[in-house]
Amino acid sequence: MLQQLISLFKDQLSTDPTVYCMDNYSVYQLADGLRFGIKSSALSGREIDLLNLIAERVVVSASTDTTYWHQRLELSSAVEHEPFRMTHFLFNQLDDRTTEDLEQLLTSFFDSSSIFVPLTTTRLLVIERDELVSEHDLNDLFTALQSDFLTDGKVLIGQRRVNGDIAAQFRLEQAALNLLPFRVERFLPALTRLALLSETVRDELTNRFIAPLEPESRETIDAFCRANLNVSLTAKHLFLHRNSLQYRLDRLTEQTEIDIRSFEGAAFLYTLLLLA
Repeated sequence: MLQQLISLFKDQLSTDPTVYCMDNYSVYQLADGLRFGIKSSALSGREIDLLNLIAERVVVSASTDTTYWHQRLELSSAVEHEPFRMTHFLFNQLDDRTTEDLEQLLTSFFDSSSIFVPLTTTRLLVIERDELVSEHDLNDLFTALQSDFLTDGKVLIGQRRVNGDIAAQFRLEQAALNLLPFRVERFLPALTRLALLSETVRDELTNRFIAPLEPESRETIDAFCRANLNVSLTAKHLFLHRNSLQYRLDRLTEQTEIDIRSFEGAAFLYTLLLLA
């Protein structure tokens, strides 16, 4: 697709961010995440309509905060020292005005400490800090948005992190968002699906969640899941006192930031353990 666009627009198109970030360029993103810019003066109304069908228009903002987060999330690694959870919104094609209205509505819905990062005309990211919106409330919001804006879409509720690499987390969650059906989904089911479909993501997830664990922790995941998350049966199988097993489970949650006592957390870690 990109080669066809290059042959059409020639030197009016650039994939160099130092070039296409200038004011006289319109920036687009293909489904694989590749970005390019075309000189706005080279685009007719018909060409803009066609581009909107095959690519997402990237939001270029004059806001210093928005620019900061765009740059930070596009880094290969960006360590965040404060707690965060990202909630990702992806809608069917919207125009610029509707995107602005949507952002204003979301601003009033989320806590004042939340950060809003418009990514494209169809994608919007909310970075939550303190007060987290519940899944139930997000479902209600999403239903209301579908009705009010007459559009379909999907929402991914990201992983709550005490700290960590927000850029790597962003890439994983955006990849999972692309594979979601049209609905609201949580991080763990989405990433489990992604791990089964993508070898690259599978390797990244196993390296992050399984590789750092000592053999004792891996044994605990396997035994706990085989015992259907039954603490007593797991302790008996591992010849441990219940308190010792509880300590291991607490330790696992601390290491992975995944609650293995929940069904989704156990299924996620067990799946990665089998794939590792």
